[in-house]
Amino acid sequence: MKYFLLAVVLCMPAGAVDRPGTTFKIFQFPADRIPRIDGNPDDWKMVPDDYAIGMDQLVDDTHKDRKPDPKDLDVKVKVGWVKGLNRLYFLYEAYDNYWDFSRPGLHNDIFEVVVDGDLSGGPLIERFQPTKELSERDAHFSMHGVHAQNYHIMTPPLGKDWALAWGCNSYVKNLPYANAAYDYHFKPGESGKLILEFWITPFLLFARRTAAGGDPGGDPTHPRRWGPEIS
Repeated sequence: MKYFLLAVVLCMPAGAVDRPGTTFKIFQFPADRIPRIDGNPDDWKMVPDDYAIGMDQLVDDTHKDRKPDPKDLDVKVKVGWVKGLNRLYFLYEAYDNYWDFSRPGLHNDIFEVVVDGDLSGGPLIERFQPTKELSERDAHFSMHGVHAQNYHIMTPPLGKDWALAWGCNSYVKNLPYANAAYDYHFKPGESGKLILEFWITPFLLFARRTAAGGDPGGDPTHPRRWGPEIS
């Protein structure tokens, strides 16, 4: 099973990001050239090659020290937006020498996308909670999907949803907040190329003020509310 991660932040103070010297380009599509989500990459031909995020920029979350081998897996990602729409568009193109997606559960080749709309930071998984005051169950529901939106995207799905959205806000993977389409011609265990088009809705997390007027900041136990990020 292969597992690649792309983290997206929509505001980037240099001292607060994982790779402060790296800027990923996001292409602005004209309003009359919005990508159609149908698995056909033709709508993306206008996007210059220097907008592509390749294997040298992605992270294999299960083998972080392993140098990518394009004969094993070769991935290219482009990201776009349209002024006036609260959406991020993605084109994911990948060749794999062995596609692993036959099981009905969560064991699947995936592409993971994390969107931190307000750069609030903080851990996404309960075992990394900064304090041990919460039970694992309480930490799960107070952290997953709170600091950022986390999508585990099946590449491809077979008899299951196209993505797992971690947290209570699982609706973010469904219309009217997201949509996806695939194009591939291989079976589980075979090699081949996969094309995935999708868009998601970024949300901004607003921390409520405490009674004393303070800001809870990255406190995962503090209630938060969702709001749109792109206008």
